[in-house]
Amino acid sequence: MFLLSLLSTASFARSEPFESVERYTVTATRPYYDEALSRIFPQYAFDKSSLVSPLHANDVLLQSPSISLNGQGGQIQSISVRGFSRWRIQTLLDGVPIVSDRRAGSSIGFIPPDFISSATVIPGAASTYLGSGAIGGAVNLQFESLLEPHLRVSYSSNQQMKAVSYAGTSVADGSKNGVNRTEKLGDTDWNISYRSANNGEDAKGNTLFDQFEQTGLFLRHRAENSIIKEAWTLYSDNNDIGKSSSDYPKSRITTYPNNTHWLGKIAFEANLFAGNIWWHKSSLDTSVLRPDSRINDSENKAFDYGLNINTDIRLKDWELNWQLQLSGREGVVSDEREFTLTPSETVLTDSALSDFSLGSFESDLAYEVRTLDASEVNTAIVVDTSRQWRSLSLALGARIDWQQQSDDSGASPTQSNDAQPSNAQPSNAQPRRSQSITNFSGYLGANYQLSSHWAASVYVSSAFRNPSLTERFFAGETPRGTVLGSIQLETEQALNKQLTVAYSAKHIQGSIEVFHQQIDNYIERITVAEDVLQYANLDSATIEGVSYQVSWQSQDNTLDARLSGMRISGEDNLGNNIADIPANNQRLDVGVNWQDTRFFTVLSYRASKTDIADGERALSDVFTLDIGADWQLSERVQLQASWSNLTNQHYYTSADDKAAFAQGESVQLAITYQL
Repeated sequence: MFLLSLLSTASFARSEPFESVERYTVTATRPYYDEALSRIFPQYAFDKSSLVSPLHANDVLLQSPSISLNGQGGQIQSISVRGFSRWRIQTLLDGVPIVSDRRAGSSIGFIPPDFISSATVIPGAASTYLGSGAIGGAVNLQFESLLEPHLRVSYSSNQQMKAVSYAGTSVADGSKNGVNRTEKLGDTDWNISYRSANNGEDAKGNTLFDQFEQTGLFLRHRAENSIIKEAWTLYSDNNDIGKSSSDYPKSRITTYPNNTHWLGKIAFEANLFAGNIWWHKSSLDTSVLRPDSRINDSENKAFDYGLNINTDIRLKDWELNWQLQLSGREGVVSDEREFTLTPSETVLTDSALSDFSLGSFESDLAYEVRTLDASEVNTAIVVDTSRQWRSLSLALGARIDWQQQSDDSGASPTQSNDAQPSNAQPSNAQPRRSQSITNFSGYLGANYQLSSHWAASVYVSSAFRNPSLTERFFAGETPRGTVLGSIQLETEQALNKQLTVAYSAKHIQGSIEVFHQQIDNYIERITVAEDVLQYANLDSATIEGVSYQVSWQSQDNTLDARLSGMRISGEDNLGNNIADIPANNQRLDVGVNWQDTRFFTVLSYRASKTDIADGERALSDVFTLDIGADWQLSERVQLQASWSNLTNQHYYTSADDKAAFAQGESVQLAITYQL
């Protein structure tokens, strides 16, 4: 959520973020709480002005110093926000939550990058507005507000990635309403995308298992003189996705044969009320081949849905907003099958590491078991208020949240074969287990205008994270061994404190943020037997650090630059390092605008990392350099080119001990024709 005006990279969400905000009428396209949050600290939006298609959707987010890659690589690479990752951050697409049952967390790789216009990042605890999944922050991807008809063709050399997208629109006749075409919203617009990629290579020419094929369709309709203001839907079909891992290809080859998503949102407004109805149906198939040993296949399905209604009122000088939320997950199912291979008859082709084939062999079904069958429902009430006294702005909010999680496996007996793993459920129906949880969260923030350009703010927020359905009820095999859930898990609780100093002038803007967040009842997998892990509550953990962003534009807009970075650390109450804390980073973006051409370069530095946790490896420091250009050849034709990892650096994508190396140098080309 947290939709802001579409802005250039690294600009403030508002041109003058510290002045008073005028009251606005509630609409379905802008969350009501933007006003409250923008009073107390600057917010940033990131666009694609220094990026060239084809790219990964994560590339838009990585422009924020708070965002780092996490876990293993490939098309479904996940991210972290200020050291929080997996189920501790909330990912949204135009306000629609993207929830995943993978422990690595949700990935936005299924969203064609051509569909995305910009992204906002909310670092720090945000449970008051977004609930359990936002204990460590949130990211929200946004569509183009108005699609212009175009055809785009692009190519990336490293993976031989080929991409084509077509956007169209049906616009009402402006002459009927006396409105210019450029000022009107299209009645209906759409975008179709197709991308395919082979396996890429790292800087030393080693094969990376990051192949994929993707087809996407986006359709949106805006109505006039109707309660329904906007409705959109997106369908994405992804096939033969490789998991880029250091295990490939000798010890483990993980493929996602199918990954489909169908989601959408209906925004409505009536009198003083506005709201949204959304849904997301997803499925993910996983196949893990352990050469000369076995194959583990799993099928995961889920249907997520939600409704929110909000309004605002004025009480004297206070803006009071409230929202009612209802969401749920149904049919969260995971089915697993294991096949035993005869080692002497298993053949792995030598012709190419980018693919494999099993020759003449016998595969025996060892077992078939349902490892997860669960559902949940969630209701919440959110209230916030804000006001301004001359140089002082104040905002506060609170949430009461109730959730019920249910193990539905008792109502659906397990289907098994002759053999089952020791952790498999028995074939007879089990009593239905459920867990009800009530949580409270809130925040308090204040901003003081020190001068016409300087402001300081303090922000304190509490947050919570209920155990996921997987953490509670899952029992089955994963690439790291047998994993068991626990119904005894307690809710994670967090307290986030943030101090911000910001500067805003005509040609330079920036902010520096110091943050500290403590989590109690931290949930992690622990070893309970050989090759058996179980989710359990640890005592507590602390993550703290500092981040900054500074942007500058020349008076004639010929030059622009942006410098950003983050320094962060995290440990538990015993002083042990916790997982997923990224290495410190710095980034410099420079752009030159000359006539109809824009040149840009990105210099990134990732420091070394030696304070690692279990399941991680030490990282060496690395500099990477990207360059690119954007030419407007004519009124209708735009040409883009870039050269990423120009110096062909060889480095791991993250500290995960299963992470593969990053792609080596690559050239991207794209041409866009306005129809």
